[in-house]
Amino acid sequence: MKNYRGILNTPRPDKPVENPKVVLITGATSGIGWATTLLLTSLGHKVIAIGRREDRLQELQAATKGMLGEVLTLQGDVTDGEKMLQLMAEGLAHFGRLDVLIANAGIAHRGPLVESNWADLETVLRTNIDGVLHSVRACVPAMRASGGGHIITISSVTAVATGPGAGIYSASKSAVDAIARALRVELEADHIWVTNIWLGQTHTELAQRRLGTPGKVASKLPTMTPEKVAARIVWAMERRQRVIILRPLDRLIIWGGRLFPRLLEKIMYRVYR
Repeated sequence: MKNYRGILNTPRPDKPVENPKVVLITGATSGIGWATTLLLTSLGHKVIAIGRREDRLQELQAATKGMLGEVLTLQGDVTDGEKMLQLMAEGLAHFGRLDVLIANAGIAHRGPLVESNWADLETVLRTNIDGVLHSVRACVPAMRASGGGHIITISSVTAVATGPGAGIYSASKSAVDAIARALRVELEADHIWVTNIWLGQTHTELAQRRLGTPGKVASKLPTMTPEKVAARIVWAMERRQRVIILRPLDRLIIWGGRLFPRLLEKIMYRVYR
């Protein structure tokens, strides 16, 4: 695997990658989306960066100034299907094609399913599931017109190994996995590949900004940096893999949830309580 980690802390490349791609990434204003946008642009790719916070989009535009690639920042919410179509049209008008979609936008929640505010639960479902669907439905026609493409979805090990208070987030990420598997079959004839990334715990704003009970990431589990995840996402763009799991620990959690569900439930209870 190419070592993309830390590239932004070293002298920038002198020339862009051989085959720069046009990439649309959602949730670009923080965390993994922010780090991935910076890495892609530093390598010479062209990025359509979508996020909800206009001030953060302006900061992102400034942060990528002078890099080999180019960023087009667009403000919008993935829960709005019509808006995503509009943003995709703006991106096409600017760059002329689309090669890759990174459906990264998401929101977390912590709280019991029965007592939690329904509006919070609905927001998670609309963002993490509807948002992926709106993004895909907006981007696939452009990929077909370009002769093919690559969709990268972001799921989570919690889709298999959920814990108390994380039920709605886990359910949404399980749905992302099912969507990715279905799309892989449905879009094969269009030469559009689909990769689903099963993320373990990553230190981003997700925990602090989550709905329900905000707070920190689970302290009993090791975390990854957004830069590490970004490096693997960019690596994934160069090859066709069905599923990517970043760490041996995450692979162990997934297989534990499938083979020893009762044991993992007890472990996750101790981690999340």
